[in-house]
Amino acid sequence: VVSLMVKAVEAPAVGRTPPVVEHDDHHDDDDYKSRWRSIRVMYFTMFLSSVGFTIVITSLWPYLQKIDDSVNASFLGWVVAAYSLGQMVASPIFGLWSNYRPRKEPLVCSISINVLANIYYAYAYLPRTNNKFHTLMSRALVGFGAGNVAVVRSYVAGATSLKERTSSMANMSACQALGFILGPALQACLSFIGEHGFTVKIIQLQLNMYTTPALLAAAFGVINILLVLWVLNSCGETMT
Repeated sequence: VVSLMVKAVEAPAVGRTPPVVEHDDHHDDDDYKSRWRSIRVMYFTMFLSSVGFTIVITSLWPYLQKIDDSVNASFLGWVVAAYSLGQMVASPIFGLWSNYRPRKEPLVCSISINVLANIYYAYAYLPRTNNKFHTLMSRALVGFGAGNVAVVRSYVAGATSLKERTSSMANMSACQALGFILGPALQACLSFIGEHGFTVKIIQLQLNMYTTPALLAAAFGVINILLVLWVLNSCGETMT
């Protein structure tokens, strides 16, 4: 009797069809596109972190000689190393921040620091004394802003499936290498402005072959901030 009752419950009623589970393919497709737009923004962020290091590296020594007569080769080594030192200090700070808050916050903060530091570098000639130390500080701050590399990598790791992760991480490394390669090329393209260039008097800014690359890096950073604010979604916070 019990067996007959169970079969009666399990059997569909006459004239009825079992419910059909519908999959929202359109929603899944939108989510996929949104996720990959965010990942591509992270590729751009990684690219810019490398460009920020190399875009002024070939003109750093003549720029220092131009703005400060007391500079020597030993100090140049400190200026070059300041970027890496700043990045080393910032990486655990931004990493810890991203553990407790949405990753968008440390990303926007770090890129903003990078933008301001590049502008600071372009104005390093302006003070009457200690210009070389202003250059040193600006490069350290540029490196500090580039300390978001760990956050970028963790975002992409969280926003990709296990199948996508290896190729995405490889693309991240490729973007980083591309930034190292194209930075000096961008510097060379801007060398036509010349050593003296021209001055925008209203803001006391000298645009020449030494300052323009840093300002270009700052402009890229502004674009990056807008992309992070506009495109970045929360998929990197939730996917595993």
